[in-house]
Amino acid sequence: MTRLVLGLLAASTAALAGCSGCSRDQAMPSAAASASASASASAAPAAMVAETLPRCRIDGARLALPGDDVVAGEAVLGPDALYLGVVRREGTKRLAGVVRASLDLSGLKMIELGPALGDDPPPTPRLRGKAPFVTSFARRASGDAGAGAGADAGAGSMGSTRRLDIARVDGTTLVNEGSIVQQADESLAYDIAWPEADAAGAGIVAWDEDAPPDVAAALGDRGIVKVQLLGAGTKARVASPEKSDAEAPRLLARPGGYWLAWLARRAEAAEDAGPSGNAEGPGERRAYRWVELVALDAKGEATSPVRRISPEKGRVASFDLVRTGGPTDAQVVVLVQDEAAHAEGSGERMVRYVTDGDKVDAADLLDGGIGHALADLLPPTGANRWLAFVDTQEHAHLVPLGPTLRIAGANTTEPALDGARVLGTAPPDVVYAVGSAGTAEVAGGRVELRRLVCR
Repeated sequence: MTRLVLGLLAASTAALAGCSGCSRDQAMPSAAASASASASASAAPAAMVAETLPRCRIDGARLALPGDDVVAGEAVLGPDALYLGVVRREGTKRLAGVVRASLDLSGLKMIELGPALGDDPPPTPRLRGKAPFVTSFARRASGDAGAGAGADAGAGSMGSTRRLDIARVDGTTLVNEGSIVQQADESLAYDIAWPEADAAGAGIVAWDEDAPPDVAAALGDRGIVKVQLLGAGTKARVASPEKSDAEAPRLLARPGGYWLAWLARRAEAAEDAGPSGNAEGPGERRAYRWVELVALDAKGEATSPVRRISPEKGRVASFDLVRTGGPTDAQVVVLVQDEAAHAEGSGERMVRYVTDGDKVDAADLLDGGIGHALADLLPPTGANRWLAFVDTQEHAHLVPLGPTLRIAGANTTEPALDGARVLGTAPPDVVYAVGSAGTAEVAGGRVELRRLVCR
């Protein structure tokens, strides 16, 4: 899965899944439609309605993860294994590692990365083509630039930095491919991408950090997004406009370069902020959040103006970038989970934005019913893929999406996925998830991998 997140990747490890794409006539029934149906039912004989049955069942394959108090992060599926980043406790030690599990969940090996530092997230597996990589944070000692770290990306207000390490997985060992030195602040959001297909290039990293003091003094506290190519001697550059309060970057490879997007934010005016209970956090006013997008060349330099994709008064919780179509008809689709549904109290919604020249077309995928957990768009199995999300009652759902990221089938509730988090898919109909082991050891943090068949 991609996430991030946003940055966020620094994505929430407690989230269930997805983001977006389709027309309103394919959306979930609205409250008004439900009321109309009830009125019609009272005036006419009831009709037989076919029940939409769950797609997923556990095929018996379960694999307990070693350690106590396990925190499971993101996962990717390679040709012959699933890779999952974890932080766990062994005795009195907190350790970071990557689980390499066979696709039939018959066994696993732990690739150790060393002690887990503070509240840093689990290591994040990635794929370059079919080759697995791992990204992870490390504290940076004074004077230690790290292998291939390039120029220092800037120290925090207290002069502290951290290092993002990128390593290739070779069997059960890690081969360092480079590092990026970042300012150490509250945000751990970043993304990494490599050139398309077999194109040469070391890849690029994007992350957010606090704006320099002179910018903050002139424009107020804000975030900026930086990018840096992997490799020795490269320098970080600011990619977001000076006036954007930017965070949670996402990268997507394209011919000759990359797409870069981020969340821009602006605090509501005091008179619009409502009661203090609407604050984003302690001492923080509620904010508008929208997506901005820019094209980069292979060196990470902008080749287009920065464009606003979603409404400036939106409340974007997360988003993803996807290319659809072939080389000659490719489109960039921005999939957005927006906290603002059309009806009060109806949950969050999914919106599909497509860029076409200077025009941006928007259409609801689901016009409500999404809970607060961040959804995930799962990697494709062939031409199609799944959107997985949790509703406002904490029940899991799956929606099949077609090649252009439009709804391709019924939205189903999936009891087999309740309380679990979807990790990925494998052809033709296999879904992997992680969740509580459901035993007396749950209090100790025991979790397991599950293999399901979803048809």
